Amino acid sequence: MPRKPVVHFRLKPEDATGYSLIYLQFVYQGRRLFFSFGQAIKPSDWNEKKQRVKNKQTTTEDGKFALNDLLDNLERICYKTYSESLKDGIPEPVVLKEAMLQFVDKNHHPEKEKSSKPTLFSLGQRFVDGEIKFRGRDKSKSSLKNYHAVLKHLKDYATYSKSKVDFETINLDFYYSYVSYLKKIKKLAANTIAKDISILKVFMGEAIDLGYTDNIQFRHKKFFYQEEETEHVYLTEQELHKIYSVQIDNKKLDQVRDLFIFGAWVGLRFSDFSNIKPENIVKIDDDYFIKVITQKTKELVIIPCNPVIIEIFEKYKHNSNMLPRTISNQKFNEYIKEVCKLAELNELGRLSSRPKDKLWQLVSSHTARRSFATNFYLQGFPTIDLMRVTGHKTETSFLKYIRVTKLDTAKRLSQHIKENWETKS
Repeated sequence: MPRKPVVHFRLKPEDATGYSLIYLQFVYQGRRLFFSFGQAIKPSDWNEKKQRVKNKQTTTEDGKFALNDLLDNLERICYKTYSESLKDGIPEPVVLKEAMLQFVDKNHHPEKEKSSKPTLFSLGQRFVDGEIKFRGRDKSKSSLKNYHAVLKHLKDYATYSKSKVDFETINLDFYYSYVSYLKKIKKLAANTIAKDISILKVFMGEAIDLGYTDNIQFRHKKFFYQEEETEHVYLTEQELHKIYSVQIDNKKLDQVRDLFIFGAWVGLRFSDFSNIKPENIVKIDDDYFIKVITQKTKELVIIPCNPVIIEIFEKYKHNSNMLPRTISNQKFNEYIKEVCKLAELNELGRLSSRPKDKLWQLVSSHTARRSFATNFYLQGFPTIDLMRVTGHKTETSFLKYIRVTKLDTAKRLSQHIKENWETKS
């Protein structure tokens, strides 16, 4: 006998700000309904067993209703619509979804009934939904997550400050207050705040282009938050060889090692080098190349395969793409540290901000891409040609990947002095 359909409330994976969207799940008679209604919380505030928010006083994002009351109402409407629709046959998920949407729009977004006038929040939602594009191109998933995070921050700020946030209120007074809120209340890092302000200016720039406002105060030179330079490691070719040569008996770690080494020799982001398809590997004049359109920038890059990559292809020739199977970025970052520990990458003090950490503790999936860019840069390979391979559009963005330490610079200067001295003598 089939189980009675039950409404469940689940959390989506948390975004970069630590919040997770709540969604309703209803599985019934061979059909599945997933309904997201724009409410998000921190996973630590969620009672998984009761499928409700731990603090009953927690409100919806607009601050007008108890969030648990909204969940109760959506559950009630879902069951009611399902039961009433059965007399005409099994309802499609869209029927149930429409009933809940009408409730949400009527009770939680009454402004939709009052006016269709665009607002900063409605424009921000169009960015989140992927409707606003750049030269016709879809935005990456990471960009959409960033838009969602900023839109939530703006809504939270409006509730916290009890002030209106819209096109005409975005001025220097707002900027000072909003930045203070992000720092003291949200406790965001400097670079996260800088990205937040940058995206807000993108929203406002689009509003100008669409004719929604003529407020250009966001273009004031003071309406800017300076990023802090962050430290990241790269691995030298000798260290990469050490990783590639170490004996690993664990199959999972062995595959992660090979995929990391592949990434370090092609210079792609994890999202690209972990998802290479057979058609991305092409053979031209007896040489192999990786030919792929990158997920983030949608740029076509063509990268030659060195002998190490060919060895990896041979090792995994039983797979269609001749590479190890991919895993999640989170698991990859966990395993590659274990690999580097086995390779005895134990140098201390590679980062001044983490002087007590050993090198293996600092390695992540993105270290592969930084290692590629830095190693070839140090070898004197032309920057403009490297950018064609890495897919960077500006030299400024490319140079952020170059992790040349003061010791590296000193060694290069020392070598230059020796060569000059020998020439003179």
